[in-house]
Amino acid sequence: MKKKHCIIALVCLLCLGICAFVLLRVFGNTPEEPTLPPISPVLEQASQGLNGYTVTLKLDADAHTLSVTEEIAYHNTTGDSLSSLVVRLWPNAFAAEDTSPAATDELFSAAYPNGFSSGFVLLHDVKWNGKAAAYRYLDDAKTVLEIPVDTLAPGEEGKLYIRCVVQLPNCAYRTGYAGDAWMLGNVLPILSVYENGAWRQDPYTPIGEPFYAECANFSLTLHLPEGYVPVCSVPLAETESGVWQGKGLALRDVGLCVSPGYKKATFLAGNTKIAAYARDKKGAEAALSFAVNALETYESLYGEYPYPLFSVCSAAFAPGAMEYSCMAMVDEAYFAENQRDTLELIIAHETAHQWFYSLVGSDSVNQPWQDEALCEYAALRYVEKRYGQSAFNTLRYYRADAPMMERVPGGLTPATPIDSFSSLMDYRTIVYGRGASMMLALDMFVPGGMDAFLKAYVQEYSFGIAGRESFENSLNAYAGKDASPLLLDYLDTKINE
Repeated sequence: MKKKHCIIALVCLLCLGICAFVLLRVFGNTPEEPTLPPISPVLEQASQGLNGYTVTLKLDADAHTLSVTEEIAYHNTTGDSLSSLVVRLWPNAFAAEDTSPAATDELFSAAYPNGFSSGFVLLHDVKWNGKAAAYRYLDDAKTVLEIPVDTLAPGEEGKLYIRCVVQLPNCAYRTGYAGDAWMLGNVLPILSVYENGAWRQDPYTPIGEPFYAECANFSLTLHLPEGYVPVCSVPLAETESGVWQGKGLALRDVGLCVSPGYKKATFLAGNTKIAAYARDKKGAEAALSFAVNALETYESLYGEYPYPLFSVCSAAFAPGAMEYSCMAMVDEAYFAENQRDTLELIIAHETAHQWFYSLVGSDSVNQPWQDEALCEYAALRYVEKRYGQSAFNTLRYYRADAPMMERVPGGLTPATPIDSFSSLMDYRTIVYGRGASMMLALDMFVPGGMDAFLKAYVQEYSFGIAGRESFENSLNAYAGKDASPLLLDYLDTKINE
């Protein structure tokens, strides 16, 4: 790993003049923070008919709790009559060591430096259309909450009300706190996906990302201790009373990080305000530069980014980095000056998720390659566009070619469901690395290359969910020939048994 970083660092040093120019362009002409651009017609149209979340949050830093009041305006678009809704309460997974995704041998010491700390949800009220609902949990970890709704016919609507308090664990992870950093990702009660006649009930696995969600509209009110700064998927503005408020359209989720120690840097890139937050101004400026470069590169390759805001922030996050709609959290260790090369690659990968996860959803539980491999490929293309063929070839060797030569446990492929992986290293080697290798092979297979196909793919499935079959059918139609054998070879063939 150190050798890899040194080589990439050397590439970045060779391009120091380019980076200096970029920094000058970004920061030399922004004396004031840019205002948030208006909602685009594309986003306005995409928001029509979606479920709506109205949420009020209050952080108590002393008690380590987050009070949540949420009303969900639900529209039954499933085509089936429903007798219940299912809501995911992800923070309950942190209640015990045997269910916490952060309590594995690989992560425990980094995620729980002060020893195990429990996190959970205390439910106070659950109502459907104003009446108390006799909810029940469907799993031992209490992350799957079923709420009866009598009979909700196709096309009918109703309102689900939830009031709860989340006890936050002392944990450097998606949900938790460490020092004065508060990671509040996947903290909101959120509707599961109804699919093939049933609600999804995937467990919170320690490897991969089990967060499978449809787009929805969010209206957020946030109460924070004085001096605390939020970084959020929803564009927030502070009112005169010190309360933060905002609305986000067609989001898959809401990511949120909070700290009183953030320094901020911003830039207006096209129709998107980009913001970066870190412990020091230099770190924020470096992250901003990388985020601007990545977003501009991907817009040129895969189509315009339709959201008015994209934010990157430092966080205490042991696994490294995590994407949400319109934001990404990156572990603060990578903001150090001697980690700039790694920070750039991480931000390039997480920014790509704004196209392949946020815009085009996929089943990250059963087909984890469908966003991770695409984002690894996009990051390689970013390096090629920014730093040339030599830098691309070097990175390709470490990120795509070498994983094809590594020995891994038999039976694991890029299309293996995430609950079958027992090692983060194996997961990254197989899903990220071998998945990226497949994308590079497809780049030679598809007339015009994969960038052109992916642009068409994004245009076709934006704000929806594309399964593996959708990806394969679209690819075959675009290429004018059958890519199925190649996909089967990379995604399903078991090697190194």
